[in-house]
Amino acid sequence: MQAGPRYLEGTTVGSGRDIIGVRREGIAAIIEQGKEIIARAKSEKILPDTITGATAALLVTIAGYGEPLSEGQWRELAGVVGGIMRDPNYADLARLRNLVTQEQFLNVARNAGYGRFIRRLDDGRWVCEMAPKLEDVPDE
Repeated sequence: MQAGPRYLEGTTVGSGRDIIGVRREGIAAIIEQGKEIIARAKSEKILPDTITGATAALLVTIAGYGEPLSEGQWRELAGVVGGIMRDPNYADLARLRNLVTQEQFLNVARNAGYGRFIRRLDDGRWVCEMAPKLEDVPDE
């Protein structure tokens, strides 16, 4: 049997009570939307022009997911996103495969420079300030 990325066909991400369901096609959508939001944030000078490694995976994930994530969900999903996302604009992703470490997460979460891009909710979950809100999405 060939070993592959941990969540290549997986359906869940998160630890313990923080499990969420995410399929491969969902991860592709997260990456696409996350990269679009980050490009907009860079053009508006909310984020720096260069974002690499775990920081890139974390920011693309929170922007692309579009709903609040707990730290565990965010870290694990960012590891999956980083392991799949291949883009020359986001260097050093090849090392990510399973999990963004707590130290890498805290480097982003505690960085005041990202305060206009991410926010921690009262319940401890995290959101992207630039992600479309459900009430902002037009009905079809």
